[in-house]
Amino acid sequence: MKQLFLAFLILIAVSSCKKKTTVSIQAQDYITGSGAAYAGQEYAVSESWTPVYETKSKIVSSGFLDQNGFVSFDLKMKNNRKYVLGVRQPDNICYGGVVQHYLEHEKSNVVEFKFSKCSYLKFILNNMNCFDSNDQVKYTRTWLTGNDVNGNNTYFGCNYFESAYFDLPEGEYRYDWEVTKNGITTYYNQIFNLTNGDSTIFQIDY
Repeated sequence: MKQLFLAFLILIAVSSCKKKTTVSIQAQDYITGSGAAYAGQEYAVSESWTPVYETKSKIVSSGFLDQNGFVSFDLKMKNNRKYVLGVRQPDNICYGGVVQHYLEHEKSNVVEFKFSKCSYLKFILNNMNCFDSNDQVKYTRTWLTGNDVNGNNTYFGCNYFESAYFDLPEGEYRYDWEVTKNGITTYYNQIFNLTNGDSTIFQIDY
């Protein structure tokens, strides 16, 4: 019995021992590849465990990214606990970042993430030569820089639509649209760029 108890204590000690790993963080702008927008942003690593029923957690490491949006640090991790990394997001970021990243045990963790700054777009849809209520326009917006498609949108009739300015990640975009009038369908597309901080109007007249 004494030997069994001793083996149990050894098992607990082994499962809770700390092993050192290296964590590296690098922010990368989608457009420039620079991480400067994240300079001085705070990061933190939370350690969590469940002793009985209720999960407990504490911050075991924190600091700040350098002028290039980079940091590397050593972290001691216990085998029976979870570790989550978070990085504070600066203002004027519309895409990307690290909200919650689970770190792996017994290996170096390289956390590279991309982000994009905000630009602003107003969208106008104008049926300037309306045939009848069966007129139809379908369009999609694609963020070519991030390979992201903003679904299909369809309008019928003699429409005029004007949005307020809304934020989008900067980069290259393409609108694709098809117009059906009097049973005839025509197809169009146009590529344009949105720049950080700028306000742009895109208008489809059909």
